Amino acid sequence: MDYDKKIGMFDEDTAKKQMAEAFSKTPNTNEPEVKLSDHFELPTTNQYQKKIPVSYTLRPDIKEGIEALAITQGFRSSSAFVEQILVQVLQHK
Repeated sequence: MDYDKKIGMFDEDTAKKQMAEAFSKTPNTNEPEVKLSDHFELPTTNQYQKKIPVSYTLRPDIKEGIEALAITQGFRSSSAFVEQILVQVLQHK
């Protein structure tokens, strides 16, 4: 096989455009905003504080949903995401 020849597997201009769009600073406006109540916003930042281990039992679909939301909101772990949600809930009780 001659590797010096270009193989037209994808359109290079389209690929460059998609990469530029993916790494642009403007957020994707097609994704709906997730809100649970008027006083509740999904957290988007992660602040470190000393933690203690805690264990809760959840249904598998709930755990998967929490993990997916945590990734979407930019968290490195689902426990940090859940903590920020609970902080908001406890502040507004």
